Amino acid sequence: MHLTLLLLLFPTLTAFSLIRSQPRGIFSSNLYTTALDWTDLIDGGYLVTCPNGDPGRGRLASSTSIIDDSHLSSLITIKEFDTDDEDRIRGCYNSHIDILQEAKKTYGSRSSDYNVLVLEDNISSAGSLTQELLDSLSTFRKTTDYDLIHLAYIMYVPGLTVTKTTDGAVVNLKCGLGSALGTTAYIINGAAINKILSEHEKNGYQIAIPDLMAKLFPTSRYGAFPMPYHRAAKVKSLVNPQLDSLRELLFRPLFFTNWEKLAVGTQLSSNVLFISLVVSLITVSIQSGKTTCDALVQLITTGHYEGFLPIPVLSSIISLFTLLVLYQGVALAPPPPKSGEKPQ
Repeated sequence: MHLTLLLLLFPTLTAFSLIRSQPRGIFSSNLYTTALDWTDLIDGGYLVTCPNGDPGRGRLASSTSIIDDSHLSSLITIKEFDTDDEDRIRGCYNSHIDILQEAKKTYGSRSSDYNVLVLEDNISSAGSLTQELLDSLSTFRKTTDYDLIHLAYIMYVPGLTVTKTTDGAVVNLKCGLGSALGTTAYIINGAAINKILSEHEKNGYQIAIPDLMAKLFPTSRYGAFPMPYHRAAKVKSLVNPQLDSLRELLFRPLFFTNWEKLAVGTQLSSNVLFISLVVSLITVSIQSGKTTCDALVQLITTGHYEGFLPIPVLSSIISLFTLLVLYQGVALAPPPPKSGEKPQ
C-alpha cells in the first residue's frame, strides 16, 4: 500500500522539484549553525577539484562553502588536478588514486587504523547533517567490518539494493559493475585504501573508480541514512556531460530524498522500484487520459463538466513527462563495461 502510494505520488514530486530553486547547500551560508565534531569519525580528508575544468571557480566556491558550513575546514586538504581530456574516466580514477596514496603516506604512518573523507567539488548538501548522525557513523565504523561509508551516493543506478542495518543511521549498499554509486563523498579506512592501491599497482587503470570499489568491496560498502550530501544537480559533469540535463531533474532534494526513503523503506532492488514506478506512471497516465477524454466528451455534449478538469490533464502531462525523463536516462546511460574492457 505504502509502496503504491509513494510511486503514484512521484509525478507530483517531480513537478514540485522542477519549480524549486537550487539544491540546499549550493553557495549556502551557515547551513549548520551548531558546531559539528568530526574528529571521532575521520582523521582527515581531501577535496578533489580541477581548476582547468572550473574556469569561474564556481565549483570550488560552492564545495568550500559546504565544507565551511559542515565545520570540516580544518580537516580537509584541497587537491587540484588537471582534467584528462583524452579519457575523463581515467582522469577521475587517477585523482582518487593519488589522494589515496597521499592518505596512506600521511595517515598510515601514524596508525594502521585510520579513516579519511574524500569529497569532490560537485557536492551539494542535503541538509540532514547532524552531530547525532556523525556519532552514529563513528560508533558503526568502530563496531563493524566496513570498507566504505558513502555520505552521498546515486540511488538510481540499476541493480542497487539498499538494506537496513542494526543502526538506523546506516544502510548496506550492494550493486555490481556498471552501477556506479559515484564518489562525491565517502569515508574509507586504511585497509580499504591498501586493497585499492594494491589492485592499482597490479593492474593499473582498467575500470572506473566506482566500479573498482564495487569489484573489491561487494558487501562492505555502506551509506549514511539519510544522506547528508548529494551530487549537485546543476554542477556540470567533467566525465559524462550528456547526462547533465537528466541530473538537473533527478538530483534535486525533493526527488532524491523521497527515492532514498522509498529504497530504504521497501529494501527492494532499484530495478524492481524502477519497473514499479514505470507501471504506476503508465497507469496514472491512462486513467488521467481517460478522465480527460470523458470530460471533453461531457463538455461537448452537455456544455459543462461536473469535475475540475485541470487535475486529470495536469496529472497526465506530469506522468508522461516523468516517463520521458526516465526514458532519457535509460537511453543516455553508458552500457556497463564488459569483463576486462576499459570503460568508454
